[in-house]
Amino acid sequence: MSTLALKLREELPTDVFTDTEVVNLLEGSPNRRYGLVKRAIADGDLIQLRRGVYCLGKTFQREPLDQFELAQKIYVPSYVSLESALSHHGWIPEAVYTVTSVSLKRSASFKTPLGNFSYTKIPKFNFIGVERVVAGRTVHLIASPTKALADYIVTHKTDLEPNELMEFLRIEEESWKQISYKLLAEIAESYRSTRLRAFLRAFRKSSEP
Repeated sequence: MSTLALKLREELPTDVFTDTEVVNLLEGSPNRRYGLVKRAIADGDLIQLRRGVYCLGKTFQREPLDQFELAQKIYVPSYVSLESALSHHGWIPEAVYTVTSVSLKRSASFKTPLGNFSYTKIPKFNFIGVERVVAGRTVHLIASPTKALADYIVTHKTDLEPNELMEFLRIEEESWKQISYKLLAEIAESYRSTRLRAFLRAFRKSSEP
């Protein structure tokens, strides 16, 4: 049984962590620390998600791992959005098998032993309309439905009219009515997106009695 995994479980607040957190807990040379991590991975006591990001193996996990928390740690800064957020909020019917996020950094994707994660770069990245969710030991950031929809319009460069986009994404009318015009306007201003501003104007017009 890995003494490293036991120490990490005792000392760290979550079961997902970076190599910086490991270094801060271990004494000795870099080679010694690298050897301990490598051995723990080989034994299945640690799982490497990507270079520099790990989680405890199943035997040592204090609670089931959260896919959204993994997404948060794998690529920083980012937050869960697009199809994953819309599906999570019950706005689209399809199951999403890759966790989708947006990021300040360049677009990237990662295949890990615990699932697939994709990240789309978005201009003027910000946290307007993003919710912080705490569940047990896990913490993650996820776009509200309105923010996720705005991110979708910007990243997919869609010029569909509001009703066309609603049908294309198969969003129910009851959910569509929950779009916050005020928040959408704030997001459009922060992104400085002509495409999102055009959608906002069309959305307002389509919502008029």
